[in-house]
Amino acid sequence: MWARASMVGGYIQKIKSGEEDFESLASQFSDCSSAKAGGDLGVFGRGQMQKPFEDASFALRAGEMSGPVFTESGIHIILRTE
Repeated sequence: MWARASMVGGYIQKIKSGEEDFESLASQFSDCSSAKAGGDLGVFGRGQMQKPFEDASFALRAGEMSGPVFTESGIHIILRTE
């Protein structure tokens, strides 16, 4: 799992540096069905996602990106767009 966390950290750095964009990396490397939409999960409310994911999502402001978020289904990077 730590190797994957390190990989996710590398993705975050590439996004922050402008070397890659969130949508491109999500499309290539995400295991989620949202990969087809560049990682876009659409609008969701409280109680619809796993608690750590939900807490991280709602703590972000529009335009902010999370660090690695660990849930039972894996490691996530969240980019809040709205």
